[in-house]
Amino acid sequence: MLNLLDIKPLPLATSGLEPVRGEIKSVPEDFIVEEIPAYVPIGEGDFIYLWVEKRDLSSPFMARTLAKALSIPAMEVGMAGYKDRRAVARQWISLPGHLEKEIEKIEIEGFKILEKSRHTNKLRTGHLHGNKFNILLKSIMDEANQQKIKKLVERVKVTGLWNFYGEQRFGKNLETLKIGLNLLAQDKEASRKPFYLRKLGLSAVQSALFNEVLRLRITNNTHKKVLLGDVLCMLPQESKCHARNLQEDQLRVDQGLMAVTGPMQGWKMYPKPAEEALLLENHVCESFGFKQDVWKGFGKFLMGARRCLVYPIEGLDLGFETDGVRLSFSLPAGAYATQLIREITQQDTAEEPEC
Repeated sequence: MLNLLDIKPLPLATSGLEPVRGEIKSVPEDFIVEEIPAYVPIGEGDFIYLWVEKRDLSSPFMARTLAKALSIPAMEVGMAGYKDRRAVARQWISLPGHLEKEIEKIEIEGFKILEKSRHTNKLRTGHLHGNKFNILLKSIMDEANQQKIKKLVERVKVTGLWNFYGEQRFGKNLETLKIGLNLLAQDKEASRKPFYLRKLGLSAVQSALFNEVLRLRITNNTHKKVLLGDVLCMLPQESKCHARNLQEDQLRVDQGLMAVTGPMQGWKMYPKPAEEALLLENHVCESFGFKQDVWKGFGKFLMGARRCLVYPIEGLDLGFETDGVRLSFSLPAGAYATQLIREITQQDTAEEPEC
């Protein structure tokens, strides 16, 4: 039986090409991310929508600080998704409408309100199409490195972005992943951990198993091939459906209109794969000693979901500067820009955890 703690290096789409080593996020302005919202506020309703810019602030810290300043629970701060901490990030957030006057008094270092409107509903996780990135990879950009990075980028444009979770997802020395594994093993000490650590731990197990499914499908060359019983994702909306006609569905995947998905394991995953795809995913779980009933009893922690295996990359442009290369591109929600940088540097990018 395999051990999920024995994580092997993740495969690279750019394997065989020479990497370009470099640094990102030396200052927040090197990493600019802007949310692509699923909708814009209509100008009326019970909720205040704020288009904000945060600099060197984690999204959870921003939410907690706002909530404290406004004397409301942090859960009342609505966000479509978390943004990188070491960055300049722009995104919509929502707040209860009765706080409009109090909002004007807010002063938080690294936090600006750029625009204000109203809408009829609270902003919730997933209410976005994706994110636009502008990232400076600091490196020596001589002629040789310029040619290298052009080849690396062209390779990733062809292969798409392999949607792995990076090593930061699993915590320093895999401590977060260990908590999740201990929870699944009914360890009493793990069950006494704070709420957020238990949530992160179980999510780390889901993420590690997703990585192993993607690894296997890359090995089998089926990461972009529609199998019988696969669950597909329509892009950019990310609505899910079962494969119905393998030939027609494959054409849509090849055109970048759809993507094959993999599992974020859980007791209520919907839609669930079937036939060949289900056998493959069950094989991965069972090879690490997980039976399907292990996910029960964890409520909303482990309901399960589907996640795209490979994302097409839109509008990837390069701009060479004196101290590096600036990459501009867009990714759908759920994809990590740091995985694209990993394909260029062929090194994992260390990140501070969101907290």
